[in-house]
Amino acid sequence: MPVANAATIFVTTLAGTNEVPPNASPAFGFGKVVLNDAQTQITVDEDWFNLTAPATASHIHGPAAPGMNGPVLFPFMGVPAATTGAIPEQVFAITPTQVAQLQAGLFYMNVHSSNFPGGEIRGQLLQQTPEPASLALIGFGLGAIATLVRRRSRQAHPLR
Repeated sequence: MPVANAATIFVTTLAGTNEVPPNASPAFGFGKVVLNDAQTQITVDEDWFNLTAPATASHIHGPAAPGMNGPVLFPFMGVPAATTGAIPEQVFAITPTQVAQLQAGLFYMNVHSSNFPGGEIRGQLLQQTPEPASLALIGFGLGAIATLVRRRSRQAHPLR
């Protein structure tokens, strides 16, 4: 029986200190990329706050490690000319090579403004991992389910 893959989530926090070169912008933002289970498309969301001038563009660049710049791979449409804003959710096709680069942490999001035409805020996209407390909660829930199944099995078949 084939094993189903789950969608993979990549997240980032955008800041001026992450730009190349770094800047002192007070702005910040958050980005999320969801890679579908077939690993053929990504769904993208991004929000930003307190840019020093209205946004002029936003996109995903790569491949590039932190401290390096890369070409635009996925240009976002509908970027509002606002100092605080969000892009509409967007979907892009992605190649196997790009999937490997995304998984290796070589993609970043950034938001451009007229004050910082090369990018005001930036953040590397990294795979989101469950927090230890979430894993413990999942383990506890699975243990509780197993106990209930055993109890019901004994009630249905008392000789076992």
